[in-house]
Amino acid sequence: MRDSRLRTLVRLTFANPVSLVYLGLVVVAALPMVFTPAIERSGFEPVWLLLITEPSSMLLFMLLPDFADGDSGPAIYAVPALAALLHAFLLGLAYRAVRGNRTRRARTTA
Repeated sequence: MRDSRLRTLVRLTFANPVSLVYLGLVVVAALPMVFTPAIERSGFEPVWLLLITEPSSMLLFMLLPDFADGDSGPAIYAVPALAALLHAFLLGLAYRAVRGNRTRRARTTA
């Protein structure tokens, strides 16, 4: 039973076209942030990543006590990653709901 829940979770998060496109956009938005050395950063690298993972990333950042002080550290990488996975899961649920309705209609009309 537990294996099927994990498999469903992975399938909803990674194994549908909508979630894969979204996660691809997140990876592309994260590339400048990952490959720009810390010395040369202008501060605008995380902007696209944070915009793509809105509103969950901002809510998660608000829960961090150090973020208000300006010391985000590794959270600047972890929080958008968690928010992106949450969004991919929710997109997978929506895709399954829409696709499920379409297949049910096709079965009843055929």
